Amino acid sequence: MTSLKDRQRAAARQRLEREMAERVEHARERRKKTLTALGAVVGVVVVVGAIIAIVNAVGGDDKKTTTGAPASVAPVNCTWAPNPNPTASPKPAANPDLKKTGTPPTTVSPATGTRDMVMDTSQGKISIALDVTNAPCASESFAYLAGKKYFDNTTCHRLTTNGIYVLQCGDPTGSGRGGPSYTFGHENLPTDKRPTYARGVVAMANPGDQDANGSQFFIVYQDVPMQQDPSTGQETSVLPADYTVIGTVTSGMDVVDKIAAGGVDAKNKKSSSATDGVPKLPVNIKTVTVGATQ
Repeated sequence: MTSLKDRQRAAARQRLEREMAERVEHARERRKKTLTALGAVVGVVVVVGAIIAIVNAVGGDDKKTTTGAPASVAPVNCTWAPNPNPTASPKPAANPDLKKTGTPPTTVSPATGTRDMVMDTSQGKISIALDVTNAPCASESFAYLAGKKYFDNTTCHRLTTNGIYVLQCGDPTGSGRGGPSYTFGHENLPTDKRPTYARGVVAMANPGDQDANGSQFFIVYQDVPMQQDPSTGQETSVLPADYTVIGTVTSGMDVVDKIAAGGVDAKNKKSSSATDGVPKLPVNIKTVTVGATQ
């Protein structure tokens, strides 16, 4: 028969065994949690490292590249020829309608974007976006002359209402022969445009010489018609693509339409016909301003 003392010893041994088993199980659970947490940390480190590697591969060295920085545009050099040309042969006759202006800067930078030119006239305001990207020298010339108030208190001296549909301005004398004391060559000829000169286009006026761009320009208020060349069968513009496109009208075409609807003053001695000459509605340019490149 088992004594009381033996039973107490057996019970104590069982309690000790249970406590040891519980401690082993608790230790096992702690190791499991520790390993799980460590694995998660390692996984995060691996993912972050992969992201950094991808960013570096795509973005390159951030010391060499500035995020969001625009690509640089090389400046454009402009050539301003004296007007009249002293080396021309035969020597050109003196032109009393030319105005001494000096010359604009020879370098255009940045040579991209647009510049707003605003003509405040007696018939209303006309705003033009000068195309710096495609006609940088023409844009620079207009900004230069506007800064000298060259166009202030001048007139738009010519309106055509047949064949071509343009309002011509930019001659301080209003004679059609005036200009600054320099000229510059063609830019942005619309050889691939159909129509060649569309409504709203603004282009340089010149006497047909590609190096004779000065200050006169015209605004197209109706698409210039296309016609078929009988010798080649090709479609060509009534107005050849010989005139530098400098920009487009952004507001104020209603002002140009009003002037065009008024027609030509055929009784004015400066008019050559009832469809080509001085506008009946006087167009006096109060000021011309040119803003910064955008």
